[in-house]
This record gives sequence, structure tokens and C-alpha cells, in this order.
Amino acid sequence: MGGIPVIDIAAFSHGDDTDRKKIAAAVAHAVETIGFLSITGHGVPVPLINRVRESAWTFFGLPLGAKLAYLDPSHNLNRGYTPYAEEHNAASAGTNAAADLREGYIFGPLELPEGIQPGTAAAHAYQPNIWPDALPDVADAFRSYYTAVANFNKTLLEIFATALDLPPDYFETKFRDHSSVVRILHYPGQTDIPEEGQLRCGAHTDFGSHTILLADDSPGGLQVLTKSGDWIDALPPANGFIINIGDMMKMWTNDRWHSNLHRVANPPRDESAGARLSIAFFTYPNPNAVIECLPTCRSDNQPAKYDPVPAGEYRRMKVNSTTAAAQTLPDA
Repeated sequence: MGGIPVIDIAAFSHGDDTDRKKIAAAVAHAVETIGFLSITGHGVPVPLINRVRESAWTFFGLPLGAKLAYLDPSHNLNRGYTPYAEEHNAASAGTNAAADLREGYIFGPLELPEGIQPGTAAAHAYQPNIWPDALPDVADAFRSYYTAVANFNKTLLEIFATALDLPPDYFETKFRDHSSVVRILHYPGQTDIPEEGQLRCGAHTDFGSHTILLADDSPGGLQVLTKSGDWIDALPPANGFIINIGDMMKMWTNDRWHSNLHRVANPPRDESAGARLSIAFFTYPNPNAVIECLPTCRSDNQPAKYDPVPAGEYRRMKVNSTTAAAQTLPDA
């Protein structure tokens, strides 16, 4: 699996305490070393996985004009359709690279909290979704997938808490009103040779707590940077997920867990005509949740490395850095 460990987590929910601790220890080892792992036994139904993949291909098969009808009118690329080559993910890591060779569609929580003040970080996180109403079956599949993966994430957070010697429900209040988003990403076949240094997605780290990725096993896929400086392929298990740690969890754990650089490579030129699809569930806590060092990750000899920051403010700053036309949102 290209150096990415594969962990079956089914026994965490159905086994005994020994099983839970064994799984948590395996997850901890993976995220402390490379920041990535593949997971099976997650409980998300395979028919739903197949359905959301088919629905995504249906959406991206629409003519460009039809897809543009679902463009976010605020142009902040936080909901609805993102046109091809509109993002620069490498910019978030401080690299001046050409635009990413992909298009996307993004949606978030199905229900929004009340009392959100315009212009705040919470308003940025909790935006109305822009559903493809002309494709009701597709929209229904997207909503069903969001619900299923959000439920799976509750188990994943329990595993994380156990791995960090915290109570199993430690993260529950921090994610009770989570603002996670699904980004369905389509990487078209490359008929033209990319610019020098241009990738399907430039090297970056993810902004949130962690990412739950459903990916194709096809040429031109996800690559992860090792500590030795080599890029290795992160190959997904059949109907499994790739999990990676994001910046917020890195800060929560005081750098114990690794938010690693990753990218989506271009396919070999002799296989460049093939398109690729990935479906990423980017987990974000409540926007007002404070990202600060966890009690089990600091000591007198290892004090906190990061100043506390509200999750919503950190997220908004990082999202703004990736847009092709940088748009500064109002201060909270």
C-alpha cells in the first residue's frame, strides 16, 4: 500500500477493551510517523459508496454551462461548483505554483445553526448549500453520503481520543455543531502538457482536524511526502478510506501527530487521458472551538508550541490563501 498502513477498525465498535486499545495504538503510530493511514471496517455501506461515486461522475459530466449554474455567488469557493483551475492549494503552504488542474463541488452541514452573524468566521463556515436541483437523485446521494461519513467520524474521534489517553467522548462537544465539508474533486484527463511544476493539486497540508478521503486507484493519484523527502503513492484500499491528519489536530497534539504535505500527481503522459475522482470529507470542529494544546500533549519539559486560536478563524485564513483571486473576508 505504498507505505501507508492499513488498519481494520471494525473491532473498535464490536470488540472488547483490548481490541479498542490495540486499534488506537496502531492509529497513533501511523499518525505520529507519516500522518496518513488507510481504514477498512468503517461501516459506511458499500452501496452508498458506489452510489455517490456514480452521482459525482453524473454531475461532472454536465456541460460547463449547467455546472456554472451552481457556482457560489460569493465566489469564495466554499459552496457549490468550483471551476477548473480556480484554486492554488500550494499557496497555502507558501509556494507560488500554477493553478490546480481540477474542478470541484462542495457542500457542508445539512442543517445550519441559528443566530449566525453575517461577516463572522461562523458565517463563513455555515453557509447554505447549493444543491444540483436539476439532478435530484444526485443531490440525495450527496446528502446521504454526508450523513453517513459524519456518523463514521464520531467513531474515528473516539479512536483519536483513546489514542491520546483522553476520555472517549473528549471531542464530542468540540464537534457537536461541526462545520465539516465534502469536496468532490474531478481531475479531467490531461490532453495538454501541464506547465512546469503544475499538478492536479499542489503540495499542501489540510487545514482542519483530519480528512476522510474516498479515492480512485488510478494513475495520477495522491502522494505523501516521507520524512526522508521522498514522495510515495497513497493507494486506497477497496471501498476503504484514506485518513490524514490536518493542521488543527497537529496543533491540538502539540506536533505529536503529523500534518503531512501531500499532493495529487499528474498521470504519466501515456495514461494522461484518464480522469480521476476523489471525495474528501474535511472535518472541521465547531467554529468557536478553541484549538489549543491538549492536556495529555504538554508537560513542563514540552510546553504548548502554538497560541490558542478559534477553529473558524484559522480555517477562514487558510481557505482565503488558496483562491486564485484572493478575496479577504470581513473580520469577525
